[in-house]
Amino acid sequence: METINFQMLASLANAARRCDIDLNSVMQELKLEIDMSGDPRRRMSLSCFSSLFSAVEARKPSQHFPLVFGDSFNFDGLPELATFVTSASTPQEAMRVLDWSPKLLHPNLHFITLDLGDEAALEIKVSDPEGVNEDLPGFVEASMSAVLKFIHLLSPGSHLIKRIEFRHAPLTQESAYLDVLKTTVLFQQAHNRLVVDSSALDLPLPGGIPSAHHKAQAVILNRLLPDVEEQTLEKQIKRLLKSRLSMLSEPIQTIADVLHIHPRTLQRRLKSEGKSYAEILGDVRHELACEMLKGSVLDIETIAANLGYSDRRSFTSAFLKWQGMSPREFRNQH
Repeated sequence: METINFQMLASLANAARRCDIDLNSVMQELKLEIDMSGDPRRRMSLSCFSSLFSAVEARKPSQHFPLVFGDSFNFDGLPELATFVTSASTPQEAMRVLDWSPKLLHPNLHFITLDLGDEAALEIKVSDPEGVNEDLPGFVEASMSAVLKFIHLLSPGSHLIKRIEFRHAPLTQESAYLDVLKTTVLFQQAHNRLVVDSSALDLPLPGGIPSAHHKAQAVILNRLLPDVEEQTLEKQIKRLLKSRLSMLSEPIQTIADVLHIHPRTLQRRLKSEGKSYAEILGDVRHELACEMLKGSVLDIETIAANLGYSDRRSFTSAFLKWQGMSPREFRNQH
């Protein structure tokens, strides 16, 4: 039997009220129960969403329900999320929340950021292991509408959005999309995505509170997403460099290619995490250098080469900055 958690129920109830639909009768028809565990991460299945949209459509709602449902997303159910978004200093900082979407929103929902030059795109993908509800149109529309609400919460009255593209044909009159989304909408496109002006992603936002932003992030990672910290871009890059030492001498372009991220997008995302690639590379080299000097009999020239340095002198200079002593002195003390 499918269940609805309190956060989802609040969003559905609000959307049903706006669309003049009796939600209770829909829940009875689909045999939906209320989840009393209070766990915001428990989600309805895609097949249940499909049945829900069909049941609502059969009742002839006064507005297009998927869009209204997304626009009714209950941020109050996750106050840490609302704080993280509204205290961000730039749109790029706040967009990191979308990396957590499989955990915070729905496990089958994924967002991919693409750098298109003057434009940036946020592509929505709905994965279904069974292949039945892949890119479920109603679910995609609801997700897109929720993202728009997120952006409006982030930057009210901004002109960040340029257009929205859907793979499917309109599910209702096109005017209904404009009424809710309030931007250009194109149908039967190659992707489901929201397109923004890339230059606007790094513009400062009024009301940014860095201390609150970082505290909200800590609460989200520690309380709501205890297993997500390892998925930060910094952690991914460090893990990649440590597993493939040959990449320590490669440019950022190579790292971006392996991670399937455009270099400029990678740099932006690292900046939103308060890091740069040069800092991460230095941290990894420092950590590995100490491990190699303490735990191996490799000569210093070989260690320097393994860490991607062109010669021993460059390695020694870097190590002096890290430890205040030469690699040889460090080895002798350990």
